[in-house]
Amino acid sequence: MYKRQDQYLLIGRILLVLLFLQSGITKSIRFQEGLGEVRAKKIPFAHLALLGTIVLQLAGSALLIAGWFTTPVAALMALFTLATAVVFYDFWSVKGEARAAALNGFFEHISIIGGFLILMAAGPGRFVL
Repeated sequence: MYKRQDQYLLIGRILLVLLFLQSGITKSIRFQEGLGEVRAKKIPFAHLALLGTIVLQLAGSALLIAGWFTTPVAALMALFTLATAVVFYDFWSVKGEARAAALNGFFEHISIIGGFLILMAAGPGRFVL
């Protein structure tokens, strides 16, 4: 008999990665736009960085939805999310409305990291492929 907790963990895994699935798909379709964003932040090896991002977002999301390698994948996604927050939401270097938007984006990413940490602690539950 499955516990309600297992259902919550499955739904939570799916909801947690929707942002990453959408982003990975969008970056794949609009690769040049994504490349422009990466280059604007002066990230070295922009092309490779974007490809790695797409692979991580799509593969990591698929693995978490499936419930496979939950702890290491969630840890990797949390580190990626932290790096993204620091690089793309650098609220400390902007002023005015741009600062407020960057600060909000930064803390949204920090909150997502909290979700990954909870998933790491709880595990995938019983609903795995």
